Amino acid sequence: MTPAGAFPKYEETLQCIFFSTTELSTAEWDYLCDSINVIIASISKDYIWHRDEFKVYLPILTEVKNDIPFYLQSTTNFGDNIEDEWFIVYLILEITKIYKHLIVHIEDNDGDFLLIEAADHLPVWANPETTENRVFIFNQHIHLIPNTVAPTDAFLKLDDAIKLVKNNPEVTRASLEIEQTIIKRIGQYPKKIKESCHTAILKLPVELATILTLKPSLIAPIVNTYCNIDVLDAKQCKDIKFEDCIDTEVKFTKYLYAMLMQSELPTYVKCNNSMKEKKSKLGLKVICAYRIIMSRLSKDIYYTTEYKKFLNSLTKNGYFKDNLEGSVEYSQLLEKAKTYFLDMECSVSLNACNTINEIKLSNEFNNTAEQLKQKSDKELLEEDNDDWLNINPDQLNEFLNSHYGKNVKLKNKDPISQHILTSELKDFLKETSNFEGIEHNQKEITKQTIEFNSEDFCYCLEKMLNMVSNQSLNESNINSSDYSSDDDDDDCVENNKGLECKAQEVELASKLKSFEKDKVEVSVFKNLSQSLKEEGITGPAGTIFRQIGLKKSDMLDSDDDD
Repeated sequence: MTPAGAFPKYEETLQCIFFSTTELSTAEWDYLCDSINVIIASISKDYIWHRDEFKVYLPILTEVKNDIPFYLQSTTNFGDNIEDEWFIVYLILEITKIYKHLIVHIEDNDGDFLLIEAADHLPVWANPETTENRVFIFNQHIHLIPNTVAPTDAFLKLDDAIKLVKNNPEVTRASLEIEQTIIKRIGQYPKKIKESCHTAILKLPVELATILTLKPSLIAPIVNTYCNIDVLDAKQCKDIKFEDCIDTEVKFTKYLYAMLMQSELPTYVKCNNSMKEKKSKLGLKVICAYRIIMSRLSKDIYYTTEYKKFLNSLTKNGYFKDNLEGSVEYSQLLEKAKTYFLDMECSVSLNACNTINEIKLSNEFNNTAEQLKQKSDKELLEEDNDDWLNINPDQLNEFLNSHYGKNVKLKNKDPISQHILTSELKDFLKETSNFEGIEHNQKEITKQTIEFNSEDFCYCLEKMLNMVSNQSLNESNINSSDYSSDDDDDDCVENNKGLECKAQEVELASKLKSFEKDKVEVSVFKNLSQSLKEEGITGPAGTIFRQIGLKKSDMLDSDDDD
């Protein structure tokens, strides 16, 4: 799980803070926390979280946030699946519909991602520097405190912001366009939960099949473990045999299923003919990951190094309030700390280990195992069609149109000539970007559809670059001819090549003359080169060059910027 507090480095994390517009006692906060988690569990019971489950908690170490002594918090690592983030937004909207006194501040590693999503509809004054502590969810609506209520030339404290939202809900409520954009991005939940899942048949040992049947969400840490396998984990994947295996229906998210399908089997895993079926290959990957996870916990979770570090940190920060170890209050605080550690502080794999061990010790485990054996022998299992893994051009065009169609000028039916393409590239490279996206220097572009042809694009770009390259080569030849002696010319004539040399000179002069008439290609090339020098290989220009097979070293000389 993700530790509370600052965002973990290189991890996609969502942080929520729940404030109350009414005063609540400690007991009321505890009750509210439990109630909210019950609501979350009820709505998300069929949802498979990619990394962390979304839960709220009272900070274990009380800390004053801008004179606000109590609040609920949630720090959720959603990893690569951004859909978890938007499902959490949906959950928060539902929670604030039930608890109308709650005001929720929400942000991720990018900051106020709600505003980023609605960038096309933001007021002029809104940017990352002016929207801090101004974005909230309250009473099932998005709120953006305007500069008319709180000027942007002074820092807005969090407690002042909460009071403004509480006392002026109609004024601080975001525009209808902003809300509709965010609601559209969230989608049709809870219906969307089923649409995002994929059921597949895997050949698994009875033990593992039972665990995934009783706790389907465990497939997430298993798939993530397999896709991040390292050399130290590799030894757990040797000598795997398909013994005591049954066909099992396993539920994935489409994202997890795609990850597992695209991950290669390690070279050291031996596959016989019985393992070449899709269900056997997928099962083998899941077995590998299961072994790796279980190998990470050889003893009680409360004897691990992670837990000891956590407990020492609490002790140093005065969590136990000078209570003697073994006393009633100390024991109560210790139990609370253990629960907090399991939910919020321990790693995903460690949490999964603990959950698996609890399942194996339950009475339900043996009963479910017997039922699965009988079901596998008698019933014909069904799995979902995975044709959705293959995206055709029409689907891609539809996606591009829905997300980026507003700023596109070209249509597929338009002839994509070299001059049109280089003109578009030149205009694009001149643009600047800001909080709201690309800032156009030209007239507002009308909404048109996108029909992007990658082959035409690469062909035109290669042709353009070849022209530039040929020009440089020809210029080099001309310069070298300036320094050649008359004897060389005589030799050319004497060797009966005079006519050929003359013809080449005429052709070269003709090409250079026509090239001088239109310097758009050179201008675009210079723009691309300059962009490559400024932004490096990870920017748009670098991506363009890589797509056509050119390296930075092919285009630029480190000793020459011209």
